[in-house]
Amino acid sequence: MHLASPEEGESFLAERWPEARAVSDPDKVLYQGFGLTRGRLTQLFGPSVWMAGFRALREGHGGGRPQGDPLMMSSWFLVRDGAVVWRDLHEHAGSERRWDELEVAWRGLREAPPERAQPRS
Repeated sequence: MHLASPEEGESFLAERWPEARAVSDPDKVLYQGFGLTRGRLTQLFGPSVWMAGFRALREGHGGGRPQGDPLMMSSWFLVRDGAVVWRDLHEHAGSERRWDELEVAWRGLREAPPERAQPRS
């Protein structure tokens, strides 16, 4: 799920992960259902966030234009048959995005029968 428009979300995924599907949730209904909230001051602007920003700039990554509510904390979830089977709850706005773990979890879900998928936190 994401806070952007459906078109912006599709464009983002087309560039990064064409097989993935996400739900546009600008009213934050699903965000609230998953227990996600707006970040506290230290989660949005604390030392860890600044350090992560400097690392990203050093590696050639810049920030994009915010979509939706830029104060909303992000997290990733993989859902299968209505159940969360993998999640990555971000501690702060600069939390490392665990693409490698997300990809491994997703591939495991594709290969496992539905009854064998095990939740992971």
